[in-house]
Amino acid sequence: MAEFVEDTQPLHPDYPLPDVDDPVMRPFWDGARDGRLMQQRDRLTGAVVWPPKPLYCKGGDRFEWFEASGKGRIYTWVVAHEPFLPAMRHLLPHIMVVVDLAEGARIVGHMVGCTPEAMRFDMPVRVVFKRLTERVTLPVWRPER
Repeated sequence: MAEFVEDTQPLHPDYPLPDVDDPVMRPFWDGARDGRLMQQRDRLTGAVVWPPKPLYCKGGDRFEWFEASGKGRIYTWVVAHEPFLPAMRHLLPHIMVVVDLAEGARIVGHMVGCTPEAMRFDMPVRVVFKRLTERVTLPVWRPER
C-alpha cells in the first residue's frame, strides 16, 4: 500500500509543476498519482532506462513500463539552505537526493522525514508520495524504517 505524505503549507502559486501530459513521461506521472513508482525497461536487455525514452525509440515496442519496488539507497545528496525559487522557501532546509533504485537506475528527488544531519551515503530509502495538486503527485524519499 502506497504511503502519501502531507505538506502543511499550501502550494505557492509560483511552485514549478511538471508537465504531466508529456507523452514520454505520462506513465510515470500517472503512476505517481496512483501511488506507484513507474520505471521503463528495455524488453530485449532488461536494463532499466532512466530518463524514459519515447516508446517509438529503437523500433517501436522495445521499451515497457513496470512498477518498481520503490526501494533504493542514497547515492548522494545536497542540502539547500537558500531557496532555489521563492516558491520553495517553505521546504528549507531542502534535501535533494540521488537514489540508486533497487532496479538499477538512478533518480533525483526530494528527501522527507529526515534531517540534514541524519543523511548518510548508502542509506536505505523508500518512496512515498506527495500530492501537490489534483493532477500532480511527486515521488519523494524517506528513510527506510
